[in-house]
Amino acid sequence: MALKGSLDDFNIVNILQMIKLEGKTGRLTITDGDKLVRITFDQGNIIYAEADPQRDEARIEACLLSNSFITSQQWAEVRKEHDDKLKPYWEILAKKLNSQALLELINRQVIDNVYYALRWKKGTYEFSPIKSLKYNQKVMRPMDVDGLLMEGCRIADEWSRITVSMPPLDTFIEKNILGEGEEDDSLNVSAQPPEQAGDYKSSLEYEILTSRGINISDKEVAVLSVTGSGKTIRELMDSARQGHFDTLNAIQSLLQSAVLKATAKKKKTMVSLDHTGYTTQLVTIAILLAVFAGGIYWQFTMLPKSFEIQKAGDIKVKRAQVVADLKKIEKGMKTYLALTRKFPDNLQTMVNSGVLLSGELIDPWSHVYRLEYTKNKKRFSLYSRGPDEVLTTDNIYLR
Repeated sequence: MALKGSLDDFNIVNILQMIKLEGKTGRLTITDGDKLVRITFDQGNIIYAEADPQRDEARIEACLLSNSFITSQQWAEVRKEHDDKLKPYWEILAKKLNSQALLELINRQVIDNVYYALRWKKGTYEFSPIKSLKYNQKVMRPMDVDGLLMEGCRIADEWSRITVSMPPLDTFIEKNILGEGEEDDSLNVSAQPPEQAGDYKSSLEYEILTSRGINISDKEVAVLSVTGSGKTIRELMDSARQGHFDTLNAIQSLLQSAVLKATAKKKKTMVSLDHTGYTTQLVTIAILLAVFAGGIYWQFTMLPKSFEIQKAGDIKVKRAQVVADLKKIEKGMKTYLALTRKFPDNLQTMVNSGVLLSGELIDPWSHVYRLEYTKNKKRFSLYSRGPDEVLTTDNIYLR
């Protein structure tokens, strides 16, 4: 017999505890308007939890692709088999992932969906018993209700506090570490399986952050590892190999330390024309006006534009010169190391020892090149602060 009612009468915590104490096997469906969470139990233990199918699919896809579990082509094949044969994603992914990776993904989805439901204050519930429950015990492990409730209730209380101080979840976030237009080649791990993927702690970005005295936690590393060229907060929560709450906490910390920044996402603009006679006339008139205006625009903008092109070319040449200078300084550091059996305390030390000339420490914008060590002197950063000498905006680092 099904058990159902309103969350006004029994809250979710009481319902979960009752199912556990009775050792029930079945499925609990919780709804609030268009929101849904469905939790499956086996003898009072939680086996699986799912939410809105599209939301779960987006989460699975983001985590698989961002962490290089599978390729985009493989994911397209998984989706096609899912749509054509109506098979569960976990059944299909079991053929493409090892059991440990699949177990991690399932546990993460179960925990996040249960914690999601624990934040609900209203809605309805219905428990439907199941006589014989079959599931893949290699990748779906029973979870104790009490353990989930203890941590889930804490997170439910903390969730509203964090989200109040955060931008909306659809805010686009990008890294604020390297200069504009620069990329960290050491993070290019898209073609590698997750067990062989590059460790973010060995990347240039991590070295730069360490040299600035910024301590990055493992949970923050999990976020930075999947940020790429930028994602929304919701996409980062789905992509990182950890729970939503831990990811949200890490994003908040990284925003506060300016390692991440909120920005406007660049979108492609699309123009749609209604091919009616009236619209065609308007388009024709618009084209004629555009041609006329274009002639005037050409006369008044070409000269300033040519200056901009020249300026951009000048910056490009100077950036190339900076790279050459930094390599020369690096060579000087190796020479100094060979002579003294230690690294120089600073760049001026090499000038004093005759390894470099003082003029070789100045970049094309008349700023002094920078050499910074980590506290244990096991890593260093060698860079120019670029045209405006403002940290992070256009720095040029030695690879």
